[in-house]
Amino acid sequence: MKIWTIAIFEFKRYFKWKQELIGIGLMLLIFTLSSLWPVLKNALDKDYNVAVLAAAGSVPELNGFKFQLLPIDKKADVEAGVGEVWDAVIDTTVTPVQLLAEEKASWQDKLKTTVQKWQQQRLINALPLSAEQQQLIAKLPDIKVQLLKADTGAKDDKGQKLVSAGLLFLLALGVFSGFGFMFTAITTEKQNRVTEQLLTLLTPQQWMDGKILGISLFCLKSMLTSGLFFFLVIQAFRLIENKPMQSIPMTGFEVFSALLFVGLGLLLVNSFMAGFAATIDDPNHSSRSIMMFLPAAPLGLAFSVMDNAEGLMMQILSLFPLTSFAAMPLRMANSAVPMWEWALALALLIGCLWWFKTAASRVFALGIRMYGKEPDWADIARAFVGRKARI
Repeated sequence: MKIWTIAIFEFKRYFKWKQELIGIGLMLLIFTLSSLWPVLKNALDKDYNVAVLAAAGSVPELNGFKFQLLPIDKKADVEAGVGEVWDAVIDTTVTPVQLLAEEKASWQDKLKTTVQKWQQQRLINALPLSAEQQQLIAKLPDIKVQLLKADTGAKDDKGQKLVSAGLLFLLALGVFSGFGFMFTAITTEKQNRVTEQLLTLLTPQQWMDGKILGISLFCLKSMLTSGLFFFLVIQAFRLIENKPMQSIPMTGFEVFSALLFVGLGLLLVNSFMAGFAATIDDPNHSSRSIMMFLPAAPLGLAFSVMDNAEGLMMQILSLFPLTSFAAMPLRMANSAVPMWEWALALALLIGCLWWFKTAASRVFALGIRMYGKEPDWADIARAFVGRKARI
């Protein structure tokens, strides 16, 4: 009961309803404005008038541009109207094709790309080829991927890259948020001598467990709200570009597994941070503060093998308990994972978390009572493995 009381206190310590409501309101406002932006943009943007000087044939097609085919003998009159009547003129009477405009503008790059494709098709059509031969030249050949085991769960959707990058970003956000909150809370309470009063009411284990649980829940909440915000931003940009909405190529079980492994990983990382932060006497002058960045190493390892989710190294990282919280969600988002590997990784992670939390609590109890000095590395190692420190 005391642990939950501390956990709720630590969670509410950083969770502010007003800030959360303001954040949600801003997300909805951004999404609404982004949804309306294409309509507003189309209403305000003008269509560019482009003259096409060609003997005959079709004209290019590009949204936001109006093309008009004109005879070659009117070339002088058309070019004289550039800037007033015409925004640009496409002259096919010269080689290479000339795009004439009054001055440099950003829309010309988009128009140039379209004209290149259009001219390429005109040249192909002019060759003495049949329609089938022209199509073979103009289009890239189709390659069909045939899988012998079509139901293995292998994924090739472009959204997998987005999911992988998003998971790593949110994990980094959760890990470094926990670093900031845990480091600040413990070192501040220790410097202000709050620990002496708290240790008369509860044990160091209860105090540490409550802090770990409360701050981990807040970090998980921050990851979820940040993930929702960036997902809405992505959808907004796709609406602006008139593209279909981006879906999440993950099943419900994969989402549940990602939350489970990430949640346990945050508990594991924050256990390390709580134990180590208690050994720091003055955070402004201690050389040990850099060690608090050590939990970011699993993220770097997972990122380094993200491009080969089916490889042996990713399989090892997804089973090893100190890296599985980062590697397993990435692996499941990109490829099929046997159920026995998932269960083994989960069991190893839970077992490692339980052992690591117990070991970190001994380091926490060692360092939290020290004022004006820090335990040396030998004492920290002895406390971590369960031996009595020489103090």
